Amino acid sequence: MKTKKIISHKFVIPALIAGFTIFGSCENDIEKVNQITRTSDMASLIVNEIETIYSDSGCVKVILTAPKLLRFENKENAYDEYPEGLDVKFFDDNFNTTGTLTCEYAKYLVNENIWDARKNVEAINLNTGEQLNTEQLFWDIEKELIFSDAFVRITTQDEVLYGNGFESNQDFSKWKILNPKGSFNINEDE
Repeated sequence: MKTKKIISHKFVIPALIAGFTIFGSCENDIEKVNQITRTSDMASLIVNEIETIYSDSGCVKVILTAPKLLRFENKENAYDEYPEGLDVKFFDDNFNTTGTLTCEYAKYLVNENIWDARKNVEAINLNTGEQLNTEQLFWDIEKELIFSDAFVRITTQDEVLYGNGFESNQDFSKWKILNPKGSFNINEDE
């Protein structure tokens, strides 16, 4: 006596649909795979709690501290990124702090030798008490120039100045607002 196995259509059709769905979705687009696994888009160096000291002729000029540094060397335009911001202190020849700069994000463009500070940028000249606030500020190390095209606010002892665009020497002792928008006098007696 032979028994026949009867396969019900109720089970075959759902099984075929499931099989086609599973195997049909295993398509690998090589460009997508390369994009996901591309090492040139990854940081080649990650450093936490960094402190960098810049000196000239044995004299400390700048101390930079940051919670995190990401270095991207595999790109045509190599850069260092400070995604959590940085704090900078500037010093004179006697190691007196002359100024500070803080921001919530920064990028150093290696080939251009330019710093790009962003998000709540604040620069203070400790000798004069003048304070600059803006959302983006560039520092060209070779030209020893600090500049911005963004809106700026400068607070001096006597007034608050507003405008778009800014240029200054490195120590923030000679500066100008490129397109002044107004000022507000500060009167301590009121």
